[in-house]
Amino acid sequence: MAEVAWCPGDRPRWIFRVCCLSLWACFSGRVPAQEPAPAKPPRIALISPLGVMAGMKTRVILRGWLLKDPTAVVADRSEVRITVVSHAAAAVPGRQKAEQTGDEQLELDVEVPAGFAADSIQISVQTAGGESPPRRLPLGSELPLIQEQEPNDGFRQAQQISVPQLVVGGIHADANVDVYGFELLQTTKLRIQVEAASLGSNLDSMLTLWTAGGSIVASSDDAVGTTLSRDSVIETELPAGRYLVTLQDALDRGGPAHPYRLHFRTVP
Repeated sequence: MAEVAWCPGDRPRWIFRVCCLSLWACFSGRVPAQEPAPAKPPRIALISPLGVMAGMKTRVILRGWLLKDPTAVVADRSEVRITVVSHAAAAVPGRQKAEQTGDEQLELDVEVPAGFAADSIQISVQTAGGESPPRRLPLGSELPLIQEQEPNDGFRQAQQISVPQLVVGGIHADANVDVYGFELLQTTKLRIQVEAASLGSNLDSMLTLWTAGGSIVASSDDAVGTTLSRDSVIETELPAGRYLVTLQDALDRGGPAHPYRLHFRTVP
């Protein structure tokens, strides 16, 4: 093959031709086609309530981003059946941001078989854009489990519980405070623990333990020095008597993105 020689004098002509072709493409409307941006995978903010029971079907709300048109919502265990009921926009409370709470939600039926031998499952959402990172959903508890019952917003409306106990609930609105009352028949070392932010909840919990007469025994904002970060923990020894516990958001925020699990455990 003959070798084509290029000399420096050809360079201005070459640049001129390229510029002319570019101008012709612009004015003729023939702009080079651009590749469409790849679809982004979905993300899960949280699942509410923060726990389901084995042996029953539970309706749950999964909040997050880019959840529209899921091809599947799956658990890491094949025995668990998940059915998508609906998709909708998720309301964002006034003082909060969609990038923190999620702006879409999926309504799901989660069915866990009786005798399921695990304390949690991992759930992920699949769409045309990919698969979300999984989100942990607790299953049952070694503690007796009850649901929060409203109204429980003051000492006179305190929801009565037993010890030990696990309460699954939520701070439902700004400035909401949930109050629980219990009685100890003997001196007891008690651990009261919030599980919320560690499961994706936006709740920045603040926990306070009171005597029946209204005196503060102990309080906890962040569990400093632990992996629980914004989840509060109180551990103390209490004489026999009646006590009250208040749980609220440290910034007085609340809404559907503020669920919690509140554990009351006796410590040996």
